[in-house]
Amino acid sequence: MGALAGFGRHPQSVWLRRALFQVHLWLGLAIGLYILVISVSGSLIVFRRELDRTLCPGAIVVTPSGRRLSTVCEPAFVTWMAEFHDHLGGGRTGLWFNGVGAVAITIMCVTGAVIWWPGRTRWRRSLTLHRGVGARRFIWDLHSVLGFWLMLLILMWSVTGIYFAFPAWFNALDDDATAWLVRLHFGRAFGPWVESLWVMLGLLPCGLVITGTLVWWNRVMRPRMADHGRPIEAQSLDPISGQ
Repeated sequence: MGALAGFGRHPQSVWLRRALFQVHLWLGLAIGLYILVISVSGSLIVFRRELDRTLCPGAIVVTPSGRRLSTVCEPAFVTWMAEFHDHLGGGRTGLWFNGVGAVAITIMCVTGAVIWWPGRTRWRRSLTLHRGVGARRFIWDLHSVLGFWLMLLILMWSVTGIYFAFPAWFNALDDDATAWLVRLHFGRAFGPWVESLWVMLGLLPCGLVITGTLVWWNRVMRPRMADHGRPIEAQSLDPISGQ
C-alpha cells in the first residue's frame, strides 16, 4: 500500500514508473513505423465498400430467368491495401506478425497510462494543452494529451487486432461479443458518420509516433550530443514527465 500511495502522490519517485518509461520509449521506437503504416492503411480501407462502388462499379448481368444481378469487383489497389492491413501482405505469417504488433501496441497503451499519471494534485492539468510553455514541454504535453484521450480507442483497435491474429485466445467470449469487436474495429456497421470519424481518428496515432520520436530525441539524443560538446539549452525538465 505504501508504494501505491507513493505512486498516487509522487509517481516520478517510483522506480517502476521509470522502468516502464524505458519500455514505452524503446518499444515505441521499435514499432513506430508499423504503427504509421497500420494507421494509414486502416483509415484508407474504412470506406472500402464505397471505394469499390465508385472506382469499380461492376456490371449488370441478366440471367436466363430474367433476373438482373450486379457483379462485384474491386480495384487492385484497394484489395492490396486491405490485405496489407489485414496481414501485411504476407498470408498467415504476416497475420502472426500483425498479432505480435497488436500485442506490442497493447503494452504501449498500458505503460503509457502508467507514465501519464502525474499525481493527484496535477492530473487535471494533464488533460489539456497549455500556453506559454517551452518547445520540449509542449511536445511532451501534446504526446501525453493525445495518448490519454486516444488510449481506449487504440486499446480497442489493438485488442481486436490480437483477436484477428489469435482468435483462440478469445474462446471464452461468446459470438455476440466477438462480433461487436469486429464491428468496432472497422466502424462500418454504424453508418457513414462513424466511418468518417474512424478515418480521422485512425490517423491520430501517427501524431503519437511523431511526438514520441521527438520525446526520444529530447530525452536521449540531445544529452548525448551535449556530451560530445555540442551546446544545447540546459536540461531543466524532469527526464520522464517533462516537467
